[in-house]
Amino acid sequence: MREGHVAIYYGKGKGKTAVAVGRGIRAIGEGLRVVMIQFMDYHNSKEVALLKKMEPDFRIFRFERDRDGTGIHDGAIDEQLRREVSNEIRNAFNFANKIVDTGECEMLLLDGVLECVEMGYLTEADIAELIEKRPSYMDFILTGTILPAGLIEKTANIYQLVSEKEDVKL
Repeated sequence: MREGHVAIYYGKGKGKTAVAVGRGIRAIGEGLRVVMIQFMDYHNSKEVALLKKMEPDFRIFRFERDRDGTGIHDGAIDEQLRREVSNEIRNAFNFANKIVDTGECEMLLLDGVLECVEMGYLTEADIAELIEKRPSYMDFILTGTILPAGLIEKTANIYQLVSEKEDVKL
């Protein structure tokens, strides 16, 4: 039986999601099933459409409602919006728990989950508990802008991604 690992990709730079997706694509090439849950206002519809073509081997889920470009990262948000976002994040996190409980994949990508900790929607303890109860064969990949200190000891591989430029043209 395979042994799963936990990896964190964090930092202010770009590329965290791309690395996580790359790891997921490699995993499906190895015959593994991948589930990706996006947590914080991601609006990369073209990327999601491409990933949806890889179903059922690579499944992607987003629980946040589209808010027509109104991001929750844009400074202060009103209390009603904070409650809505909190409920959406809690639904996504409950779904992640269900995936772990049923063991229906070999790789679980929690994209932006560390930002939920940073913004107070989830706690380090929430994430640590999820890591603790994962099946031994399941890989976890977590992304976000911060590295919560309480997760360091629970993680085999931690990578800080830093880019100095916002957009890189090839």
